[in-house]
Amino acid sequence: MFTPQQKRALLIGFGLILVVATILVLIWLGMFLPGFAGEVFRKMAGMMWTPGVLDFSLFLLGIILIFSLNMFIRARKGDEYVYLEQVEDPPTDLPEEARSAIFHEAPDPESLRPSLAAIEGALELNDLSEATSLLFELPSDQLEEPDVLALRIALAHRKGHHRKADDLLEQLRVKSPQHPLCENSRGTSPAD
Repeated sequence: MFTPQQKRALLIGFGLILVVATILVLIWLGMFLPGFAGEVFRKMAGMMWTPGVLDFSLFLLGIILIFSLNMFIRARKGDEYVYLEQVEDPPTDLPEEARSAIFHEAPDPESLRPSLAAIEGALELNDLSEATSLLFELPSDQLEEPDVLALRIALAHRKGHHRKADDLLEQLRVKSPQHPLCENSRGTSPAD
């Protein structure tokens, strides 16, 4: 009838209600104690059962319990705040599970990764016009980055502009000599 998580939540809820009820019953039973202790419990019970104070104290107790449970759950499971990225106007053949992605850390707003991934995808599909248009959409100050240069080299080779590819490879060697494309092409022209 109930899932294990629902059973656990119900047990915790009933346990909290039982604890609050036990405290209230103990205060009520404390009124029958003789002497000063009984007098303190009678005053406390009288104040608690006053209509305005009873409502406010139960409301305050409920808020304290909710916040305490929330802090405990967050400390145990971590923050539930996530970043959701969705594909706008997805193609009809794109599966439902591929239309969105959940990230637990904030995406870097200046990151080129999504744009570079799109350019790589266009190159894999041999859609050179799309790869070129995506390259034109990149900020001009990012065109000299090593990863962007590597994609520009691949695009130039695919289009048959080998001299432009060699010039870009030289720029890449100056900018990032340890880049894998520079190490693979020492002494030879890179072929894609």
